[in-house]
Amino acid sequence: MKYEVNEWGSHPDENNDDCWTGQDFDTLEEARDCFKEQCKTAAEGCVELKGPDVHEVHDTGKRAAPAEDSGSWKREMAMEAGMLHGIQGYNDVMGYD
Repeated sequence: MKYEVNEWGSHPDENNDDCWTGQDFDTLEEARDCFKEQCKTAAEGCVELKGPDVHEVHDTGKRAAPAEDSGSWKREMAMEAGMLHGIQGYNDVMGYD
């Protein structure tokens, strides 16, 4: 079985769908080296080392702001809807009558 090193926006045990990136390794030594490096460079979120005989999480204590908080995600979705369905699609996503 393989080992994984994953970067999360939140703690991996919170069952959120915000795993940003991950790498697979054949040996625990390779995975642990990557895990240690990711722990040094991660600015926010959590780094997880996972395998058949290991599960470690390094929590930076900082969390990325959800995209919805800034309104940019909603605007992006509205633009996509507008391109697909015209002005009515844009207005529906933005909540305009």
